[in-house]
Amino acid sequence: MAKFVVGVDSSEASTKAVRWAAHAAAIEEADLTLVSAYDASVSNYAPGLVIPQDVVDAISAEARETADAAATVAAEVAPDLRVSTTVVEGDAAGALLEVGKDATVVVGTRGLGSIRGLLLGSVSISVAAHHHGRSVIVEGDSALNPDGPVVVGVSDDPVSDPAVAEAYRQASLRNVKLIAVHTWSQLDADALHGYGIEPDAIARMSDDAVEALAERMAGYAADYPDVEVERRVLPDDPAKAVVEAAGDTASLIIVGSRGRGGFRGLLLGSTSQKVLHHATCPVMVVRQ
Repeated sequence: MAKFVVGVDSSEASTKAVRWAAHAAAIEEADLTLVSAYDASVSNYAPGLVIPQDVVDAISAEARETADAAATVAAEVAPDLRVSTTVVEGDAAGALLEVGKDATVVVGTRGLGSIRGLLLGSVSISVAAHHHGRSVIVEGDSALNPDGPVVVGVSDDPVSDPAVAEAYRQASLRNVKLIAVHTWSQLDADALHGYGIEPDAIARMSDDAVEALAERMAGYAADYPDVEVERRVLPDDPAKAVVEAAGDTASLIIVGSRGRGGFRGLLLGSTSQKVLHHATCPVMVVRQ
């Protein structure tokens, strides 16, 4: 049985992550587990300080209340969803990776409490870098548009194939359009010509990019005949091209991990950081 795992705290960003995950889990007929982590170790307070047990109990109880409140939110989104909660003492990233090792892990950004500093902080980076399945980052200001298109970044080699396959699946599940974005240069045609590249050579580069995208997309149309696909092949910064394709209406951006070509270093490199900084919808990282 498929499962979604969400890291929860008391922030609005966490609530948005729970809402997104509940909707996604309902679509996939999956279970949802909400994880609230707390750390009452002395390192969080002052060296040598002994934390009274009643204080530890209060911190644990607050984490339990947070998990229960998140379960209420999930039930509002999908009343028939199978929801469970777990409260874990210790590192939030470690807890999510352990509980979610066979699941899709979802985290909200700009969280507080146990999931503090998620935008580009230790928890989100750890999940994105170490989780071997799908991980989804729901940025705090994200507009949740369940009926919007799915956008996928496509490189010119097999590294992005898992992301492409997942993008087709998500578009089919959601009954929305799929926008496939492939970039072949970070410079536009005028800039390339300025570097002495002849128009015919630029045209060939563009044609080769179109063929590369077609190769990466081949076969999926037969498996997902219901999915309408829009292909965008252009010279541009890859992160910029993906974010602009998503705009304010996309339901989801999907990227592969450690891509090459137009999506080099996507997992934790500059491109992925740009996407996470500027996307106005959830971003799913699909590892190979």
